[in-house]
Amino acid sequence: MTPPYGDLVTTVGDRATRFARAHHQLFLMPNAWDAGSARVLAARPGTVALGTSSAAAAAVAGRPDGEAIGREAALAAAAAVIGAAGDVPVTVDLEAGFGSTPEQVHETVARALALGAAGVNIEDTDPATGDLRDVGLQTEIVAAAAAAVAGDSPDAVLNARTDVFWNPVGEPAERPGLAAARLARYREAGATCLFVPGVQRTGAELGSVERLLGEIGRAADGVPVNVLASSDLDIDLAALAALGVRRISFGSSLYRAALARALAIVDAVPAGWEALADADALPYGRLAALMAR
Repeated sequence: MTPPYGDLVTTVGDRATRFARAHHQLFLMPNAWDAGSARVLAARPGTVALGTSSAAAAAVAGRPDGEAIGREAALAAAAAVIGAAGDVPVTVDLEAGFGSTPEQVHETVARALALGAAGVNIEDTDPATGDLRDVGLQTEIVAAAAAAVAGDSPDAVLNARTDVFWNPVGEPAERPGLAAARLARYREAGATCLFVPGVQRTGAELGSVERLLGEIGRAADGVPVNVLASSDLDIDLAALAALGVRRISFGSSLYRAALARALAIVDAVPAGWEALADADALPYGRLAALMAR
């Protein structure tokens, strides 16, 4: 009897392998928020991979970020993006893993991989408290996620994120060292990509982004580094690549930009219909064709 997923296992392996290999050089990774945005972004020439965005997926469901959407709804949203992306690999933002123990996070990661995820993202903020988890517990959680990857899809990329700069933790001058120390622990636990959002917000007292990323790169010890695209990230792509950055993700920014532009267009219409010309950049016929694929 043919299984309901057809040749999904082979397809998943191919996508995961291509996604892992993509980290050999710097690439941009847009984050989709639903099936429709995944189709549009996947059809963009040059798209190597897509990510999901926990904040955007929650907002689509009318919920706040921070695992408020619940594991089942989060996995269903991820499945919709994976299915719509076709052959384009998708990495799934699993927030803190929708579990407070390594065993629970292992199950969440395994379920995401079974859906066809080419990678997963695990962060170290505890959604129950809003604080960073104890680094020892988080290291065990990353190890459990790595075990799920090794057992289900060995080429899938495990992206371990620290929120030292976003929370923020400690005194400003301490944060680079705290972030580097946490990322080194996560690397040792099996993470194959390291994510440090918020480096653009460090402040002048910490020196340049180059200096900070240099410290992060030393902690990464050859493991690819992921940074978040931001208008405050005052450094060019070549310099980022030289510092070990291999992946630039967009988080919820594309979704927020789409909503912000929609609001601006509505506000501008009383002064004239010209504001709607932006929509012609993606004509109705093109949208319909993409959704019919």
